[in-house]
Order: sequence, then C-alpha cells, then structure tokens
Amino acid sequence: MRLLPLLLLLLALGILALFLKPLFVPESVQGPRPESFSTERVQAVTSKGSVPSSGRHTPSGPPSLKEPADPAPSGPLCDGEYGAGSARPLSLPAGRVVRAGPRTGDSPWTWINVWAVWCKPCKEEMPLLSSWARGIREKGGALKVVFLSVDDDERQLSRFMGSRGKGLTGEFFWVPEEAPRKVFYEALGIHDTPTLPVHALLDPSGRLRCVRVGSVTAADLGKAVRRFGFQ
Repeated sequence: MRLLPLLLLLLALGILALFLKPLFVPESVQGPRPESFSTERVQAVTSKGSVPSSGRHTPSGPPSLKEPADPAPSGPLCDGEYGAGSARPLSLPAGRVVRAGPRTGDSPWTWINVWAVWCKPCKEEMPLLSSWARGIREKGGALKVVFLSVDDDERQLSRFMGSRGKGLTGEFFWVPEEAPRKVFYEALGIHDTPTLPVHALLDPSGRLRCVRVGSVTAADLGKAVRRFGFQ
C-alpha cells in the first residue's frame, strides 16, 4: 500500500514533464510544414523581325535606320526566298552609279548589299562580299555585287570611297532620296524601315530570289553558293 502513493507521484511527475518539455526544448515542437511552392523562370526572348518566306512582312523596330546590336543569329540564309516560278522582277531604285564594277558577263546573278557609311557591321562585311564574288567569278561563276548606299551625306560617302572603298570590288550605287529607298524596300517585301545591312539576290533574269535582313558570314555565303550555284 505504501507503493501506491509513490507510483502516483511518479505518474504526476511524468505528466508534468510532458507539459514542461516544450518550454525548455523548443526544437521538439513540430508545427505545420510550409506549403510547397515552385518558381517559374520566364526567359525573355527578343527576336528581331525578319521577312518571312512569303516576303510580306519585315523587320519591326523604330522608324529609323539602325545597325544591329548583336551578330545575326545562325539559321537559314534567306528571310524571304522565292522560287523560279514565283520570283518577281526587281530593279535598282532611282539613284546613280558612284563607281562601276568589273565586267561579269551578259547575265550574272546580282547580290545587292544595302549599306551606309555609319553602319559598322555593313563596313565590316563588305570586304567579305567583295572577295567572295571575285572568287566565284575566278571559278567561272557569274556573280556581281552591287553596294547600294543609302547615306544622306554625300561627303561621308565620298570620303569612304576615297579610302576604304578603293580595295573593294563591286559596283557602288547611291540612292540619296528617301522616297525611292522606300519604294525599293517595299519591292523587297519590307514595309518598315529596316535594320542595316540588307541583302537581296537577283537571278540572271533580274528576278528577286532571296532577301536577308542583317549581316552575313562566310558560312552564310557558302549556303548561297550551294543553294543557287551562280552559273
């Protein structure tokens, strides 16, 4: 009988210990776990508009000529391409020849490069285009390059022609007026003022076969040879 009070005392101490433990050992308190959550990473993609295969839409952007901030991404050579059956004739806009190019035969393919003196990527790729076309002609191909300037200041164009232009092979053509430039862009399928440079390829019949907005690389020009042949 004497053990009963002792057992009751131990039981009471055990119950008391259960209530006092959280006060001295707070880590043992288990509350509700936080709800799980996911973080969605949104990747912003800035795409430079270009002429689609239909040739009816063109680069979006401010209504003023600008040069690209980044190199052109790799991908198809042409932003707009036309087959022999759907290609339409294209003529150079109203302007004047600044310097005639080399003789290239009666019916060459024509690569038109739209550029301006203030456009750094334009000037960087011009030697590549010049040597590329010269190499094709040396191998018996028929290709000429027309460097079509859209400069507003004739003095800047003249200074360029007197210095860096001397080492370039090709015809230099200048379009000083805004109106014929716009008509030419529309003929290319470009309905907004484009980013420079712009490239257009005409077949020996003078029909538009390819439009490219942005700089080209040696790999791009290799694609052009494989695609069109220039014979």
